[in-house]
Amino acid sequence: MNVFVSYQRADSAVAAHALGYALRLSGHTAFVDTGSIGAGELYRQVIANEVARSNVMLALIGASFDARRLQEAASVITFEWQRARFHGVAVVPVLVDGGRMPRDEEIPAALRWFTRRNALALRRPSLTADIDACVAAIPTLSTAPRRAARVLWVDDRPANNEYERKWLRPHGIVFDCVVSTEEALDQLSNEAYDLVITDLGRPHSSDQSDAAGAQFLAQPIVYDGGPPVLVYAGTWAVAQRNRLMQLGALDVMANREHLFAKVLEVLGRSVPPASDLER
Repeated sequence: MNVFVSYQRADSAVAAHALGYALRLSGHTAFVDTGSIGAGELYRQVIANEVARSNVMLALIGASFDARRLQEAASVITFEWQRARFHGVAVVPVLVDGGRMPRDEEIPAALRWFTRRNALALRRPSLTADIDACVAAIPTLSTAPRRAARVLWVDDRPANNEYERKWLRPHGIVFDCVVSTEEALDQLSNEAYDLVITDLGRPHSSDQSDAAGAQFLAQPIVYDGGPPVLVYAGTWAVAQRNRLMQLGALDVMANREHLFAKVLEVLGRSVPPASDLER
């Protein structure tokens, strides 16, 4: 199993390296940043790559853990936890010798799912036994990391869909946004996508058409082996649902919740509990 050990250096570096050593001794691959990143490597890129292939992240919280630092834009711990969630990696808090779970009000809203996780413990009087128990639990804690899904979003007013992309992004989805059919076709010719979301009318781009979405569906690169296409527009698009689906659309919707459910279904993402979606 690939195990990512996340920790604040001033808080639990000794425990992190002891745990990393025990994991490797048991045949696991353990990533502990101070010993696993070579000179000259791009720090965040290495972390992103390692998280993407990890089966579990052990997030160490010691007595000196500074939860306030999670609010900082440059927080590496915040980056690690968010990347783990993005890839569906199991995140397991490990309370080290008096450490406590952070309170919701101490951490960013986007990380409050962390406080709902059951924690393991490493205690000084029983450290060896606790490390052994933690290592032994790895096979039952692990999950298969999911790769990022790529979605092409075609809309002449991309700002209108900012909320939708923000909601979907933590489910392991990255977006490329274009404003016209021509741009969309260029993207499809050069990149692989898992899904396309398009509006219907695009009067504010080079398309200058109220039927641009329908014309997009008629393009050979779209209907002949292209990725599935969802039409997300107003109720006037839903009124044309049958025709648009005959042209090849997978579904047509105006409702935001309908869009969320369909995107997660198409991309094979499970819907987490409501408490896990808190922003």
